[in-house]
Amino acid sequence: MENEAPTASKPTAIETVQTEMKRRILSFELAPDERLHVDNLRREFDVSTATMREALSRLLIDNLVVSERQRGFFVRGLNIADFRNISEARLVVESSALRSSLEKRDDQWEAELFAAYRLLKLVEDRILDGDDDKLLNEWHQRNANFHDCLVQNCNNNWLIGFRRQLHEHSSRYLRLSMLKNRKHRDVRKEHAAIFNAAIDGDVEECVRLVESHISISVADVERYLPKSAEEFAVRVNRVS
Repeated sequence: MENEAPTASKPTAIETVQTEMKRRILSFELAPDERLHVDNLRREFDVSTATMREALSRLLIDNLVVSERQRGFFVRGLNIADFRNISEARLVVESSALRSSLEKRDDQWEAELFAAYRLLKLVEDRILDGDDDKLLNEWHQRNANFHDCLVQNCNNNWLIGFRRQLHEHSSRYLRLSMLKNRKHRDVRKEHAAIFNAAIDGDVEECVRLVESHISISVADVERYLPKSAEEFAVRVNRVS
């Protein structure tokens, strides 16, 4: 019928595999530096070797997977120098996207930010006042949603795309450091200040607070990133 709304196209096999592999990498179900056996994975996903390789190649472009000649594909590892580079790029991209979004703030944006902040605060209260490590996955999702809401009025799709990729990479480090630093860092206070500045329409103060928020995270990761393979394995098991 002429008036029927167009339906969303069904994801291809490559897209389905890519999405699931990305989820596993970001949640540490697949550990950093873990080898990705194409044949085992294509059997698990019930896809062809070509489909599996194409999905991994797309993750290679996303910098979540690396390829070594004669050895195959591996989950991208973690190191502090890489995180510093990610954070340096985030400071530039996040600030630009945030400034653009805040200049276009409206009632719908404000309502969605209120909702996202409330959900984030609820889980932060439970995490920072308790010891349930498994809540960290929920915190990660709500934290990402809060920061996404802050910039959602930015209409530069290139900027938003770069920002999303940088945030995904940053989240892998933050998941591990959060286990150690939650008793030493008042992240609730940081988020409250960012939220209030955004709602008040104080663009420069909000940008300053977000830049500080990112910079503090760099110091935390440098301090709390696992120093040994044994500690790393224990930490990954607690957040995965």
